[in-house]
Amino acid sequence: MLLVVWIGSSPLASAGVLDGDGRLVQFERDIAPILRDRCLECHGAEDAKNDFRVDDLELLMDFVEPEDLESSSLYVDYLTTDDDDMMMPPASHQGPLSAGELALVRTWIQEGAVWPEGFLLTKDVASVLPKETMTTPPPATGLMARVWAFQGYFHPAAVHFPIALLSLGGLFVVLGWKWPQIGTQVPLVCLWIGAVAAIGTTAMGWSFATEQGYPSWRRVDIDSEVFWHRWSGLIVTSIAVVAAIVAAIAVYRNNPRLNKVWKVGLLAAAALVGLVGHQGGEMTYGETFYQRAFDRLWPPVDVEVPQSASARVAREEIDESDVR
Repeated sequence: MLLVVWIGSSPLASAGVLDGDGRLVQFERDIAPILRDRCLECHGAEDAKNDFRVDDLELLMDFVEPEDLESSSLYVDYLTTDDDDMMMPPASHQGPLSAGELALVRTWIQEGAVWPEGFLLTKDVASVLPKETMTTPPPATGLMARVWAFQGYFHPAAVHFPIALLSLGGLFVVLGWKWPQIGTQVPLVCLWIGAVAAIGTTAMGWSFATEQGYPSWRRVDIDSEVFWHRWSGLIVTSIAVVAAIVAAIAVYRNNPRLNKVWKVGLLAAAALVGLVGHQGGEMTYGETFYQRAFDRLWPPVDVEVPQSASARVAREEIDESDVR
């Protein structure tokens, strides 16, 4: 009944209700625009959160059971769930889907979840859904919630501060083994400032992850890369803060033994912050990001070097003469 009511103001009313196979919903016209406008930003080739893509037929069908709505986790577990952490798209991305969009997806699955052969879902797919069905206003939140969300957007800019400071501090601890005069004051300052910066960027990161559509901190998913990135960042921050406190006590008491303790803590934080930063880079740019850099420097031997058109013609003529 819901779908029938919505059809009156939708493209279905003017485009002919049933297709040649007797289906009410057509993928290109009705489903592809929903996937593009509501899902592709976070689950496409450029940013496949949790390794799920809506533009990949095989991956999408892992969550869809044609003609069986109750067994289709895409619809039951993500599009219509009561769990805010599982809801897709999340509220931060104008979720959930509208009643009309849900009706189309529901009917598409019940009619067999047909994806036409050779159809490619891209950002250029023309949208045919009415504008009011594609966006819903984000839920009203309190001042503190809005401030929390606001500061999260600065995570990409601020995260370099603790990485640089803790790494530099660890470097000077190592240099201090040969030149003791630079092995205390410089790393001490780097540790104190780096610990404070780590607290801020960790808070930003936890907020920003939710704004980008990842589940909240309450969701435990050991198979999720963002889960480990969040908690490893928190561990690094905790080590840096504890080391900074120990360093303050060591300076106040002039305790050589505590000096060794905070320096070991700084070295641990410096090593781990590099790993966490590397993981964050892979999440943003892909796991093969650094491999592509080395491939640029040392191209694989089995990769053909591009040749000019004239060179290719000359090579073909030589090959033909060899055959004769």
